[in-house]
Amino acid sequence: MFCVILFMNLFLVEIMQIVDVTLRDGGFTCDFDWPMKFAQEYYNLMSKLGVSYVEMGYWKQTAKSKNRFFNLNMDIIKEVTQDGGKKNISVMIDYSYCSKDLNDYPTDNQNEIKMIRMTCRKDMVKEGFEFAIKLKKHTGLVIAFNLFNTTNYTDDELNSALDIVLDSDFDIIGFADTHGHLNLHRDIKRYEQFFKRIKDTGKKTCFHLHNHTGKAYMNYIKCLESPYVDFCDTSVMSLGKGAGNLKLENVLDDDKALKLNEFIHKYYESLFKKTVSPYLMVTGRYGITDHYATQARKLNVPMSKFILFCDLVKGLDRDNFNKELLLLYYHGEEI
Repeated sequence: MFCVILFMNLFLVEIMQIVDVTLRDGGFTCDFDWPMKFAQEYYNLMSKLGVSYVEMGYWKQTAKSKNRFFNLNMDIIKEVTQDGGKKNISVMIDYSYCSKDLNDYPTDNQNEIKMIRMTCRKDMVKEGFEFAIKLKKHTGLVIAFNLFNTTNYTDDELNSALDIVLDSDFDIIGFADTHGHLNLHRDIKRYEQFFKRIKDTGKKTCFHLHNHTGKAYMNYIKCLESPYVDFCDTSVMSLGKGAGNLKLENVLDDDKALKLNEFIHKYYESLFKKTVSPYLMVTGRYGITDHYATQARKLNVPMSKFILFCDLVKGLDRDNFNKELLLLYYHGEEI
């Protein structure tokens, strides 16, 4: 029996594809200013480890950072890959901030970028979908459409969003656990009904797993056990926005994990050490954006008061940071 279970686990690991987002999501820890030598070494290692896609950063965006891994272009990508030509690069665009000029995007006539992932907020799904349709036709690349903050969708809202995005030739539809609120031990059946809808149209599925409440690896195991999940996102040492993501080193086999650990050790003091604020667990538990946790830490808000505040955040303010809310509450005003 043990041998059968072990074989099944190894088989499941082999069929789960990985998008590693260390340079992209981890960029929030260094203002997207990775040293080029580090990025080159990281990329070569990811390629050797067999990661399906290496997500290098945001493509030609400047709203949140002026540094190169938030404002990628082909020259930067070729410098990182050293013209490797492996065509295993993914780039991210956020519909709220990305260029709407199709001529700004790479097409399939190059040998580095294979996928563009677009993330989209709940209130922009329709217009984001229409732009992504044009992007697919113009670029000829793999297009993944990621729904942001999906734990704050009702079933009706998720079905309505899928009614829109499934009427497309997108390759992958992803759900992002943006606030680290997801609990697939409890809710796997709920999400499987949506992922089954996606796979029934011939598209693949992806989960972006955050770790604000310590559930990323448990959620990954539930994804492994499900017949409906094709990709999961990871990052080295969990680097990412807020409390970070599913750790790549936790999902690799022993030999690959130990090889990765040598790389982690080399850069641990300079790049991989990070502070995880206890405020992040609270925003994760309440399923609201971790920008409130960052603000609370700066203001040194008493934890008991912050918990009461998080319970009051409603509507789009749960996903879209409203910097005035906590200031009003902190100074005794109603929100």
